[in-house]
Amino acid sequence: MIQKFITAILVLFVCTGAFAQFGARGGAGGGMPTGRFYGKVVDAKTNKPIDASSVQLVVSKFDMATRTKKDSVVNGQLTEGNGDFSMENVAFMGDYRLKVTAIGFKTIEQKVSFLTADQQQKVMQLFMGMGAQQGVKDSTKKASPPPNVMEELKKIFGGDMMKMASMADKDLGNIKLEEDAKQLENVTVVGRTPTMTLAIDRKVFNVEKALTAQGQTAVEVMRQIPSVNVDIDGNVTLRNSAPTIFVDGRPTTLTLDQIPADAIQSVEVITNPSAKFDASGGTASILNVVMKKNRKNGYNGSIRAGIDQRGRYNIGGDINLRQKKVNLFLNGQYGQRKSKSSTGIETNYYGNATTLASKITQDANGTTKGAFGFLRTGMDYFIDNRNTITIAGTYVKGQFNNADVNNLRYDTLLKTETGYRNTIGEGEFRNYGGTLSYKRIFTKPGHEWTADVNYNDSKSNNHSDLTNQTYYGGGLPKGNALKQNTQGTSSSAFWVIQTDYSNPLSDKAKIDLGLRAQIRDFSSTNVNSYYNYLTNQYATNDTLNTNYQFTDKVYAAYATFTGKAGNLGYNIGLRAESSNYDGTQIKKTGNTPFSIDYPISLFPSAFLSYKLSDKEDIQFNYTRRINRPNFFQLIPFVDYSDPLNISQGNPGLTPEFTNSFEANYSNQFNTNHSFLASIYYKHTTDLITRYYDTAFNPFTQQTVNRSTYINANGSTSYGLELTSRDNLTKALDVTTNLNFYNSSINSSNIKGSTTADNSRFSFYGKINANYKFGKNSSWTIQANGDYQGKTVQPVGGGGGGRGGGMRGGGGGFMFGGGSQAAGSNGYVNPSYGVDLAIKKEFLKNKAANITLSMNDIFRTKLRDTYTYDTYFNQRSIGRRDPQILRLQFSYRFGKTDINLFKRKNLKGEMEGLNEGMNSGGGQ
Repeated sequence: MIQKFITAILVLFVCTGAFAQFGARGGAGGGMPTGRFYGKVVDAKTNKPIDASSVQLVVSKFDMATRTKKDSVVNGQLTEGNGDFSMENVAFMGDYRLKVTAIGFKTIEQKVSFLTADQQQKVMQLFMGMGAQQGVKDSTKKASPPPNVMEELKKIFGGDMMKMASMADKDLGNIKLEEDAKQLENVTVVGRTPTMTLAIDRKVFNVEKALTAQGQTAVEVMRQIPSVNVDIDGNVTLRNSAPTIFVDGRPTTLTLDQIPADAIQSVEVITNPSAKFDASGGTASILNVVMKKNRKNGYNGSIRAGIDQRGRYNIGGDINLRQKKVNLFLNGQYGQRKSKSSTGIETNYYGNATTLASKITQDANGTTKGAFGFLRTGMDYFIDNRNTITIAGTYVKGQFNNADVNNLRYDTLLKTETGYRNTIGEGEFRNYGGTLSYKRIFTKPGHEWTADVNYNDSKSNNHSDLTNQTYYGGGLPKGNALKQNTQGTSSSAFWVIQTDYSNPLSDKAKIDLGLRAQIRDFSSTNVNSYYNYLTNQYATNDTLNTNYQFTDKVYAAYATFTGKAGNLGYNIGLRAESSNYDGTQIKKTGNTPFSIDYPISLFPSAFLSYKLSDKEDIQFNYTRRINRPNFFQLIPFVDYSDPLNISQGNPGLTPEFTNSFEANYSNQFNTNHSFLASIYYKHTTDLITRYYDTAFNPFTQQTVNRSTYINANGSTSYGLELTSRDNLTKALDVTTNLNFYNSSINSSNIKGSTTADNSRFSFYGKINANYKFGKNSSWTIQANGDYQGKTVQPVGGGGGGRGGGMRGGGGGFMFGGGSQAAGSNGYVNPSYGVDLAIKKEFLKNKAANITLSMNDIFRTKLRDTYTYDTYFNQRSIGRRDPQILRLQFSYRFGKTDINLFKRKNLKGEMEGLNEGMNSGGGQ
């Protein structure tokens, strides 16, 4: 019965952000929370290191046969030449004796633990007290933890999750052999990692539980995360804004559909980033994708494969190898894609505000086929226990072919004509990047310095052939078909250089400092050629082509101070950023350069938190951020790839600034129910917004729709978001997210605008339910559902939120997906969908599983938009890839072995150490 309680309590432990990290150390599938003891053995007189001294970690276990305590070695090693030792994968809840021996020196012992004696005693009393209480109540029923367990644990650890996380790496300092030792008893804990961890400043999601995303990409992962909305084209929004995408805490040129879902460990949702984070993003939040990497001794990994109903397959795997100073990791994935879409568009043009002049109806069907490969590898090198160098690299390459058939009908007051537009295109993309980082850990817990350099290089090219033919009402061709050939290329080199320093001044105060430089070199060309029937060949028009280059530089520095006074906690920060933008449009007639300098701007942030009770917390925060126009919004060339819907950038755009306020209330009712409520308000000036009007297409000799970008007066967004996690039974858990909000755009400054204030209240909701059944809960059913009410088009955003890699096509491939921006004159109609998956786990320790999933099972997910202006309106309804059935297999493996890379067995004492470790003592 006591063991059942201990197991249940660990579930609560890992529900905190800190202990979720410890669980991840256990390798694939999680496991017991573990930590690391490290230090240096030195001569007490000379302070010189002692080579090959024996360091053992010992616990005392009660022997039932002899009814006495016996020592058991749970970890150990010989020190390096510099005296260093590092013992990993040590059970976090436990008391140990460190025994150090060396020839010519006295053998010494000293007590070591991750927790203080007071914390050890309180936790043990809590465990034992609960066990006794439950046993008295009903010894025949399964135990369930009392509702105040989490709060009791919070009180024991002071409610400081970062402090709890720092306990996992215990620096024992310089060990001098003449020290004494003491003995404590052992506590054993077993647990698992939760699906979601709620914190005041962020939500962390363990994507291992995202069944419907297995074998797919990060886009499908985002569909399952509360607060995040993903439309049928992979465009991602959070609180009706496009988020900024980070990978492992740094900006990236990767798009979400270039990141395999199976390579992701977790996703962090940061709704209001502090001064420590990049100020770019405007109204956007940050989605930080944390990639899988393990540092467990020995080896561990997984292999996976899957196929969908269209016969497209995926295959991949990952492996981690760790021995002493070296940790190697490798992750690879290859996936095929076949996407089908259908779109209906109706556009009305008016001769004046009330008289309909013409109507164009389009019925389009498209198919995109392609594949992409993903490879990520790297190495950690532990110079010693306090200094680590990490080098990592990522390579992504893909290609696609698309075919679109668009049937058209032109109706005017005098005649009706029909036509078609066919597009055949192909393209490819490539992205590689690397990271070099250094981490220095000081003796004081939480005192560290990091420096890293990140580089991403991306390139894409695409080619498309378009044929546009119009027919008279009787079916006769109206002249020759318009044939267009479009070729586009783009490349980007992206550097991020950053250093961060953190120093706890005391138990209640900490300072963080950092410097950052971001440099991006970008180039893009787009060549449009039209078929000349007189010469029977394609000819280009330089006025319609573009060759564009730019360099974007952002420099930043930040400082934050964190403190605590009683129940009040605070974090005050200030970030300074400056940037400049140099661009050149290259033409045969001459180059057109332009330069934009953004002077130093200050971005303050303030976070206040107050503990109302052992279960309740409130927090208030404020931040200021910036959103600079990106290349696709600035480039002035006209894209004619869709003759009826052309687009053009605006080089005169200026940055937008956003002030954000947020208030949060958190309540951990009991072990089975938690709740987070957030009230937020964001105001943006000089909003960068997508704007729709009409323009003349010289090649079709028609007035058509044009989309561009402008700076509107601003926007305001406010709302109430509610998130709850509920374990309704032992087998059923439900996560619910509701967002009630208002978004408005003020574009009264735009000449001729009839939409001076586009404002609308809306609602977004998402639910995730998991039900386990069968022997040992080996079966799991997961259902995900979401609903988006009628809303204005997404406001502002940081870019990078969409998955452009495999969904690009035509002349507008635009590697990187660009940035979503609000439509100052339009809205999105309601849409909803449900995904379903079932998983069966089998083999020893549930090492293998098979998952069957289907997205949009009711075929209800749509993209339904409406845009309008004085002289036109347009409605577009589209659908993409509903009801796709997928089958996925996964197998994980691993072995803890400190001698994995040894060429020969060590004799003598090391054999005894390994025997003790493999016996599982203290586990």
